[in-house]
Amino acid sequence: MTATQPRVLVITNMGPKPSSPFQGNFVRAQVTALQAQGLQPAYHYMRWHRDSWLNRLLKYPVFFLDFCRRFLFSRQGYQILHVHFFYPTIWLALVYRWLRNPQAKIVVTCHGSDIYHYQPPGRLYRWCARQVDSWIFSSEALAQQFFMQPERAQVLAAGIDNRYASATWHSKADKDIDLLYVGTLDQNKGMDRLLAMLPQLQAWRVVIAGSGPWQAALAQATAAYPNITLLGPQSGADLLALYQRARCFISLSRKESFGLVMAEAMACYTPVVATDTDGARAQIRQGVTGYAVSQQDEALCQRQLLAAIRQLLALDETAYRQLQQQGRMQAEQILLPVIVNKLCKHYQELML
Repeated sequence: MTATQPRVLVITNMGPKPSSPFQGNFVRAQVTALQAQGLQPAYHYMRWHRDSWLNRLLKYPVFFLDFCRRFLFSRQGYQILHVHFFYPTIWLALVYRWLRNPQAKIVVTCHGSDIYHYQPPGRLYRWCARQVDSWIFSSEALAQQFFMQPERAQVLAAGIDNRYASATWHSKADKDIDLLYVGTLDQNKGMDRLLAMLPQLQAWRVVIAGSGPWQAALAQATAAYPNITLLGPQSGADLLALYQRARCFISLSRKESFGLVMAEAMACYTPVVATDTDGARAQIRQGVTGYAVSQQDEALCQRQLLAAIRQLLALDETAYRQLQQQGRMQAEQILLPVIVNKLCKHYQELML
């Protein structure tokens, strides 16, 4: 590590748990990419993470005490504290600055729920926000929903793994999955919508990959449809293969600040159909990289989703390939090495 590179501590309240084994992986991937740049950041995440009522009650006290044990009393000091998911994770960075290094700079990356779930923001939330030196928002629309306009802020996606740079182009005819969903199986991600749409999807080859609280209901419902396959959580290599096999990727989210899975699909030459969210507005150019539909009316939303899927699948090879190429070019802009290079420059600027 050169003298110009600051010592960075990355802090996040995300972490894998049995029902969501890949939760927070995008933060870990960013840390790994920073290490590849020679930065060697320390990493603190929620290591005790379960679905039990006891964990929900005690996970933040344990998270805080684990942080104190590992970093407040460590010989190693840090100049940059990079917090992923602002509140309440910010309190760990503030305690570190108060007790260890008053000159430490605090960078916060907001990913969605840390803004969506705090509207209107409370007094402590607002006070903590004023202690932050630099803000990063995963999309422009998310930044616009923040309660204040920070002096130092930028829009920067978390970044998709560099494995997707190796994705190869396949024609629509060569793909064997009509419709692919990847993500958490919960209410916000629109699994109730997916359940309601299953009878209309049965004529297509559909693959659903992920885990979450709606998994059992989906398993029971999809058992009646032989063309619809429900998979559990998939490794990065497996996802790469699934994306490349799919003709259409679908996102049904109610709220989505960016939606890395949409970018991953586009990187693999797979156009996207999505509900209108902050993430869809950041990534989907209507008819150019995919199609987005309004969520104003639920019944109309589902009909328009089905119509958009039919429209995409009916495209001839030339029109379909144009969607593929445009999506790929857009996704290349947020590959992890690109994002991490920007982060490293930002860290150095903060130390000037």
